Amino acid sequence: MRHFVAKGLRRLGFEVEAVASGTDAVARYEARPFDLCVSDVRMPGLDGVQTLEKLRGLDPDALVVLMTAYGSIQSAVDAIRRGAFDYVTKPFEIDELAVAIERALEHRALRTENRALKQLVDARDGYAGLVGQSPAMRSVFATIERLRGSEATVLIGGESGTGKEMVARALHATSARAGGPFVVLQCAAIPETLLESELFGHEPGAFTGAVKRKRGLIEKAHGGTLFVDELADLSLLAQSKLERVLETREVVPLGGSTPVHVDLRIVAASNRDLEAAVRDGSLRRELYFRLDVVRIQLPPLRERREDVPLLVDRFLGAAAERLGVKKKRIGFDAMVVLSRQPWAGNVRELANAVERLCALRPEADELGVLDLPEEMRGPIGATAGSDPRAVGQLDYEAAIRGFEQGYFAQLLKQTGGNMTEAAALAGISRGHLHRKTRQLGLQGEQFRG
Repeated sequence: MRHFVAKGLRRLGFEVEAVASGTDAVARYEARPFDLCVSDVRMPGLDGVQTLEKLRGLDPDALVVLMTAYGSIQSAVDAIRRGAFDYVTKPFEIDELAVAIERALEHRALRTENRALKQLVDARDGYAGLVGQSPAMRSVFATIERLRGSEATVLIGGESGTGKEMVARALHATSARAGGPFVVLQCAAIPETLLESELFGHEPGAFTGAVKRKRGLIEKAHGGTLFVDELADLSLLAQSKLERVLETREVVPLGGSTPVHVDLRIVAASNRDLEAAVRDGSLRRELYFRLDVVRIQLPPLRERREDVPLLVDRFLGAAAERLGVKKKRIGFDAMVVLSRQPWAGNVRELANAVERLCALRPEADELGVLDLPEEMRGPIGATAGSDPRAVGQLDYEAAIRGFEQGYFAQLLKQTGGNMTEAAALAGISRGHLHRKTRQLGLQGEQFRG
């Protein structure tokens, strides 16, 4: 039986070590942990149940699949109650055993990924109010840290919703101006007819309705930071005047003639291609060069999916406080689906989605995949019949496969296709990694320089 099982499993691509007794199995496992143990129930010396108990004593997560004759099924059932994963009844085909093994290994992989996600959520990693563990965000944090105490003008790029204002606030909070005001100029939100007045202020009588002096946003930012959001939406005249402020550190209110000195730092941002805006004449070249002293480019959320669990946890807390409900948990299945979304609206869209989930299920302690909108779960379950549990199961399996594909591709990319190193990083055996990558259509060679 030992020869038959070992030969059959090797033929299917498993790495197998065969030993003659439960005692030998425990000794071998103690020297080098294995992904899984296949054991007979009735053996001389340590029987299968005793072997199971010894292995679980060494490793509470040890996976054991038992082989049993028909008359010993009750012993196998008892063993499952003590922690065995599954059993097969002799005589069996090797493929039947392989199915049980694959199911056990899938269980271990999901458990490992679940723990990784929980560690991400529990880590609260971030910087100056920003959230992220991804290499892209750590690069952003490093740039902000290098600018600590600096007066340098900063230009922030990134798609809408990536958190450009949060980065501007972090720059302000880590500067020598942290005790001063942080003033936001939303260029796209102010009508062009009022923009100059809002930005530079005005004197009484400057225009109809101007009955008293008003300080503009630039003057209000004296001693602190002015954040110019969506810079390319400024009119060319306003751009020219802002450029003058950067050069002279003075502002002249509308209707006035006496310059007002301002001491401020300017941080600007845009979701547009500013080089293209310069080329088409909608952005003044001189202003662009004055602002582009230090550039910070924020990645879209789809390029830093590993940060989604951290962000979700942050937004769950914020939503609970805002809605006056208990903070909820996101189930692993739902977290995987959320992590695989395209998030065209980036972090802002994710925050809105989490708050909507909390608002629609105020009584729930945990939100699962079936609580997600149908468009997130995808069309896969649409033909699964009327049972919503079946729909959720199909969506879950598709999401898991997508998550695994991205996870193992990133792992191989990080290790340059080195399967041994990738397996060590993932905490799985090299054989398990080979099987998973083969199932997912990935090859180490395609990731080698």
